Amino acid sequence: MKPTPEEMTRYQAELEEQGYCLVHDALDPEHLREVREALVRVAAEEIANGTDYVYENGSNQRVWVLLNKGRLFEELVQDETALELVGHLLGPGFLLSNTNANIAGPGGKPMFLHSDTDYVPAPFPPYALVTNVMWFLDDFTDANGATRIVPMSHRRGHGPNYGKRYETVAVEGPAGTAMVFHGGLWHQTGPNRTESEKRHGILTYYCRPFMRQQENFFKSLKDEVLERATPRLRQLLGYDMWLGGVGAIGGLPRDAQRF
Repeated sequence: MKPTPEEMTRYQAELEEQGYCLVHDALDPEHLREVREALVRVAAEEIANGTDYVYENGSNQRVWVLLNKGRLFEELVQDETALELVGHLLGPGFLLSNTNANIAGPGGKPMFLHSDTDYVPAPFPPYALVTNVMWFLDDFTDANGATRIVPMSHRRGHGPNYGKRYETVAVEGPAGTAMVFHGGLWHQTGPNRTESEKRHGILTYYCRPFMRQQENFFKSLKDEVLERATPRLRQLLGYDMWLGGVGAIGGLPRDAQRF
C-alpha cells in the first residue's frame, strides 16, 4: 500500500534525523512471496551449478547482479515509494549502483562495520552520496542476522575506525518491510544465532548521477534485460545524459543544457 503524504513526510524526517526509516508493508504478501521464492530458487541454482558466492564456511550467500535473474528484480529497483525516498536524499537523476541479495544463515558471523561512503576521503560531504534500500524478505530479528547499525552515525562525517569496537543495535521488522538508509550510516550484517533459520534480504543501492556505479551494467547486463527495460530503468542504469554532458556519447547535442 502506498504511504500517505503524512507518512512520507515522517519517513523523510527519520532519514535525516536517524539515518534510516522503516516502511512496513512495502511489499504486499503476494509480491513478497513471489520475490522470496524467486531469490531462493536462484540462490539454490547457483550453488548447484557452482557459480555461487557462498562464504562464512557456507553460512552466508550473496547473489549478484539480480537484474539478470528475473523480471521481479527489475521491478523491485523501480519501486515508486523507495525511489521517492531515495530521491529525497540524493536529488534528481540518481542512478542504480548495484542490486544484490544477502542471505544470512545459521552460524554466520557479523560483517565488518562500515558505511557505504567509506571509499570517499573524510570528511564526507554534508549530503548523502549514496542511499541503500534493504528489502526484508523474512522477519528480520536480532537472532537471525538483522542489519545492525550505529544510530545517527551518518552525522559523523566519517566511517568507523576498523580497529575499534562500537555499540550497535539490530534493526528488526516484519517481512515485507523496506529499510531505506543514508549511505553514511554505519551498518553491518548481524550474526545469525539461530539453529536453522535463513534470513533473506535484497539490497537496491543508488548513487548520485555524477558518481561511478558499483556494478558496471554496461558490461554485465544481459541483452534481453536492456531490450525490455523501461525508460525509467534505462535512466537508472545510466543510459541517459545528465545535465550538461555527464554521460554524453559523441559530445553534446545542440539542445543540451548549457551553463
